[in-house]
Amino acid sequence: MDRGAKGRPGGRTARVVLLVLLLLSVLAYGLWRLGEDFYLADLQSRVEHEAYESLRPGGLIGHGYGIVGTILILTNLLYLARRRFARWHLGSMAAWLNLHVLTGLVGTLLIVFHSAFQFRTPIALVTAISLGIVVVTGIVGRYLYALTPRPDRAVLEQALASLDELAPGCRARVHHALAIHQVTRIDAHQWLLAKLAAVPKWVREARSRGFLVSYVIEDAPVAAPLGRQERRRFRKAKRAVRKYATREVVSVGASSLLQSWRGFHRLLALILVLLVPIHIAVAWVYGYRWIFS
Repeated sequence: MDRGAKGRPGGRTARVVLLVLLLLSVLAYGLWRLGEDFYLADLQSRVEHEAYESLRPGGLIGHGYGIVGTILILTNLLYLARRRFARWHLGSMAAWLNLHVLTGLVGTLLIVFHSAFQFRTPIALVTAISLGIVVVTGIVGRYLYALTPRPDRAVLEQALASLDELAPGCRARVHHALAIHQVTRIDAHQWLLAKLAAVPKWVREARSRGFLVSYVIEDAPVAAPLGRQERRRFRKAKRAVRKYATREVVSVGASSLLQSWRGFHRLLALILVLLVPIHIAVAWVYGYRWIFS
């Protein structure tokens, strides 16, 4: 979840989301239809089912789902490597992030069908739970990140210039108000829980900052009585400045929070990576060796 890959609701990001959801839906429907009768049967009846030898976790197709799904999930680690070498010309971070999301979701779907919707060993259950948590934290982090605002300083200065024409000195007053009402910043190395605890404070700061700049602007003496068009310009510029003041707080808070969220997501992903070879080793010892014999 890199800043350079930042998405926005609507536009291109919305199209990517819809495309991914469509792809997952079609794939899930196709895989389900392929073995619907088998997946709906109880565990005892499955043994007698004609698709048992192919769709069971150790079967040719079921095991294939597991292999391809695992490869796709491990491919996600390439995104972490790409972030480490952000200056290298290896494609846009946005494309890598979308690939990260796509391979993670498709890989997870294949793992679910690999399990045939049953978890008969503790290690399989733990691995499945870990995978689910990694996917959920990844999705939450990705789209919280996409919703994190990035205040545009140029828009602020343009609005202040407009206000300064109507109320000379307004720009300096707003800059002074923002300077004395700094946004609370938390050490980047703080735990995720510490940053979650700071969310109410950031919300209060955003609200109070908005009220403060509105008061400062309204209190600024105008050069002359404002006509209808000037009043409209004044209100529009005031809204832009207030929006910037509040979005700056949201941006600082959300960026700090998501930095720790990414660390949490990476930790869970590494735990999952450690569990995968254990799961493979158990499968190898208890019956999958025939595939290579």
